[in-house]
Amino acid sequence: MISRSTSSTNQEGATLPQVQGNIEFRNVYFSYLSRPEIPILSGFFLTVPARKTVALVGRNGSGKSSIIPLMERFYDPTLGEVLLDGENIKNLKVEWLRSQIGLVTQEPALLSLSIRENIAYGRSGTFDQIEEAAKTAHAHGFISSLEKGYETQVGLAGVALTDEQKIKISIARAVLSNPSILLLDEVTGGLDFEAEKAVQEALDVLMLGRSTIIIARRLCLIKNADYIAVMEEGHLVEMGTHDELLNLDGLYAELLRCEEATKLPKRMPTKNSRERKSLQAEDTSVSQYFQESSSPKMAKSPSLQRTHGMLQFWRSDTNRNSHDSPKDPSPPSEQTIDNGIPMVAIETERTPSIKRQDSFEMKLPDLPKVDVHRIQRQSSKNSDPDSPISPLLTSDPKNERSHSQTFSRPQSERDDTSSEHSELDEVQHQKPPSFWRLATLSIAEWPYALLGTIGAAVFGSFNPLLAYTIALIVSAYYQIEIRDMRHEVNRWCLFIVGMGVITVLVNWLQHFYFGIMGEKMTERIRRMMFSAMLRNEIGWFDKEENNADTLSLRLANDATFVRAAFSNRLSIFIQDTAAVSVALLIGILLGWRVALVALATLPVLVISAIAQVIKFSLFVCYPLKSGYVNKKLMPSIYFF
Repeated sequence: MISRSTSSTNQEGATLPQVQGNIEFRNVYFSYLSRPEIPILSGFFLTVPARKTVALVGRNGSGKSSIIPLMERFYDPTLGEVLLDGENIKNLKVEWLRSQIGLVTQEPALLSLSIRENIAYGRSGTFDQIEEAAKTAHAHGFISSLEKGYETQVGLAGVALTDEQKIKISIARAVLSNPSILLLDEVTGGLDFEAEKAVQEALDVLMLGRSTIIIARRLCLIKNADYIAVMEEGHLVEMGTHDELLNLDGLYAELLRCEEATKLPKRMPTKNSRERKSLQAEDTSVSQYFQESSSPKMAKSPSLQRTHGMLQFWRSDTNRNSHDSPKDPSPPSEQTIDNGIPMVAIETERTPSIKRQDSFEMKLPDLPKVDVHRIQRQSSKNSDPDSPISPLLTSDPKNERSHSQTFSRPQSERDDTSSEHSELDEVQHQKPPSFWRLATLSIAEWPYALLGTIGAAVFGSFNPLLAYTIALIVSAYYQIEIRDMRHEVNRWCLFIVGMGVITVLVNWLQHFYFGIMGEKMTERIRRMMFSAMLRNEIGWFDKEENNADTLSLRLANDATFVRAAFSNRLSIFIQDTAAVSVALLIGILLGWRVALVALATLPVLVISAIAQVIKFSLFVCYPLKSGYVNKKLMPSIYFF
């Protein structure tokens, strides 16, 4: 195991009375413990002024992503120091330091709790404060549209929410904690244009008045940062504003040109001038067609520009190049939107540009039109309410729904009380588990069962034999001759000693081989239960009784209960059956009349035992949530 010197529970260290937010990385060297031979940072210097935004950019492997774990003290630098307001963060209390930092990543860490608990995880607050933080993060709208609102369970790792919703909840958590330092790790990298716009507006509000470090892979998102730091192989090579770095024409300008080049339409190389002219003519006709067939909204699509932390729209000048040479076969160059970012279309004679449009607004020719609402109405009439696909076909696209609502089966609109009664009735009317069904699950272990059965039968038959032997010893005391009496008693005592030795062996035989059979059956049932769990829909896991902790406990306990219900009881049943059979045989041999009288009492004993079992089975209707055999799950592990 790796031993780390830092821990959030360590109470050692100082705290600052007031945090200004001045951050400095001074000659930092760092490499991960698993790969100490690979340097991540080598003499890294960086200064983040208080309440300013600094974006870190660079190629893959430049070391920019290592800044966040160093700032959070998940790791300590090998050499150098990280300063906060002039104080080395190694001298600060880890718990206090992390409370001053807000972290928002592309994949937020959400717990399997409600939305309210996830927002309040960083800092406890009242419901009004949580709601206000959600409004600031633009998350209140979709939370209010959910059936349970802020009490909606997000599922394991937020599986019930979309990426945009998870990021908004993470932003609301940061707003509620009110940190002095903000760390953003490519938050909007995997979002579409509309989601990116909403999340970016929430981030703009969150960054106001805070020292912010942005780890950026898309340079078009950080053009308006106060400073842009360019990293290369663990070093800081350039730093300045966007315009300053463009005028410098260094690594940042090269990365920006590469990013813009990847957004241009790719073209295969042409072999001769005739083929090149042919492609140019086709490009011109296609471009004109798309410009004519597109909606007026696309024809006047505004370019997106970020000014002073806010998003503003401005109209592009479509007539900028109206006086270009008529000999140029390509259409006029203009500024269009590419994922919400202004981009100037670069035209060359070899690769004339086509006007770029958003995929969700572009009109494609000659595509068959499908009436989706008509199909949904037909599907809703013909679909099975128990089908896992029917909610996808019958869902209303106008209503915003959570991930769990979309993929879960339709639930009735009864209240919680009626649903609890229905579940109780379902448990009461379910068929009890079949003993023969459990026997078929252990049919593969029949050799172990055979040896265990022999041991159990011999062990059970010794009980009536011992009683008969003791009766013979008692009768030996009534003999007249002392010598004969002693000889008879000694013989039967030696017989009892031999029975004791054999009892030890057959008892070991019984428990050892029935134990092997039970363990193998337990392993098989756990595998089948786990497979049955994985075949359920997403909505099944969103239920409170099916969370990860409860399912893990069921896997651990239910198979053990099945073993106790079958393997252990089977050995006792064989043992008791052998005892009754041998006792009945001895009774018939010694006195069949007395044996018949004893046999007449056997039904009474059986009926009383059945009544006792029925009495205890009534408690199954009120099981503990974490400790009862899942009767809904057990039928599926055999038939699927």
